[in-house]
Amino acid sequence: MSSSFSGKLNCHERIRQIRKQLGLTQEAFAEQLDISYSAYKKLESGENIPSIDTLYKFKQKFQISADYLLFDERNSVTVTWERFLNSSVQDQMELYHRILFYYSNLQRANFLSLQEQQKIAEYINRILPPEEKQ
Repeated sequence: MSSSFSGKLNCHERIRQIRKQLGLTQEAFAEQLDISYSAYKKLESGENIPSIDTLYKFKQKFQISADYLLFDERNSVTVTWERFLNSSVQDQMELYHRILFYYSNLQRANFLSLQEQQKIAEYINRILPPEEKQ
């Protein structure tokens, strides 16, 4: 296992803790996430990690971010923005490229509603100058 994804080690524990805090059985929590009971058991046991679709369901239904589930990170937007501003130009450009990649593939993201895609596109249009998007 690579050290860059050490969050996997505790992801299942966070999922179990969330379920217990909500007072749900494994079956009920799986139903809430719209996944099979066997798939949920594999998440909670640590055998599997959540798919992108399941991470999105955690966000939509329980307001729990992928950053928290996978890496136990609870950064606010302010902290994230400060880190970005204090990062190297190379790191900032890498982030711009990642944003542009996701932006160009946004229409293919089937787990986002059209309204959510439009909100993301509007946000990107506000933060990036037009010449950066081309």
